[in-house]
Amino acid sequence: MKIINPLYDKAFKYLMEKNRLAKKVLSVILDEEIEDLQLSQQETLVPDEKRQLTLFRLDFKATVRKPDGSKQTVLIELQKSKYITDIQRFRSYLGSNYIKSEIETDAYGVEKKVSYPIISIYILGYKLDDIPYMAVTVNHQIINSVNKEPLQLDSDFINQLNHRTHILQVRRLPENRKSKLEQFLTLFNQAWITDQRYILDLQDVPEEFEEIARYLQTPVMDDKFRIQLEAEEEIDLIFDQQENKYIHKIREAEAKAEHAESIAEQAKAIAEQERKEKESIRQSLVESAKVLKAQGIPVSVIASITKLSEDEISKLT
Repeated sequence: MKIINPLYDKAFKYLMEKNRLAKKVLSVILDEEIEDLQLSQQETLVPDEKRQLTLFRLDFKATVRKPDGSKQTVLIELQKSKYITDIQRFRSYLGSNYIKSEIETDAYGVEKKVSYPIISIYILGYKLDDIPYMAVTVNHQIINSVNKEPLQLDSDFINQLNHRTHILQVRRLPENRKSKLEQFLTLFNQAWITDQRYILDLQDVPEEFEEIARYLQTPVMDDKFRIQLEAEEEIDLIFDQQENKYIHKIREAEAKAEHAESIAEQAKAIAEQERKEKESIRQSLVESAKVLKAQGIPVSVIASITKLSEDEISKLT
């Protein structure tokens, strides 16, 4: 079965905008039942200045049923990245969520500010060397500082100043997939990538996730959807090529620096090369935008894909 690759931003957004399926996905990741789920109006893109790429993130407000039957309202922040990126990009987003609050009316009609506990989910398309596991959950433990005994407390003060984290590395998916989470991540299995990297040819579809697989299969035959995925893939390839050239230049410079008389001149040459590489990347993005615009793709969609401004794209001919 061929499906769109959910590591691609456009494909993943398509999946998570389907509320019923998004609830199922998040329930599997959190290992808790999601009773109600609200998605923010649109995804947010966090700039990664080092690669001139972005991290894809979605915000949800969810009602979670706890194992004891109680319910809790939480904010779920989901970030996804196909490539290794600066951890600071993740941190800056987390910080913005900590200052969020909402106005709610209590049973007596009194309005008050409310802040909800945060749960972070990171879906990574690469391996972290220092976390040799497919999936880990980081959850705070409360300990009595005097006698070191663990405590069972449900405290708003603690819940709102600490957060739970789930880290998923799709490239660490094992061959023998037994757990529900492992079976779900079969849909992300990059070992089944095709020549068109935005398409996966699934060799195995777990029965419990057939509905999601079929949903991701639908856009494969949608020409307009495929064009947008192809554009995302093309831009990824551009960045890969430019980055490889830049890394090669750096290594050459490092080798020459051992015998160079002036380190300052070497650094200046590298900086100039980087400037040229960035200009080349920008020109490639402009050309891609022109092609998409000529195909009738909306300016807002082109801006999301290329990261050029809508005003700039509107002026392209």
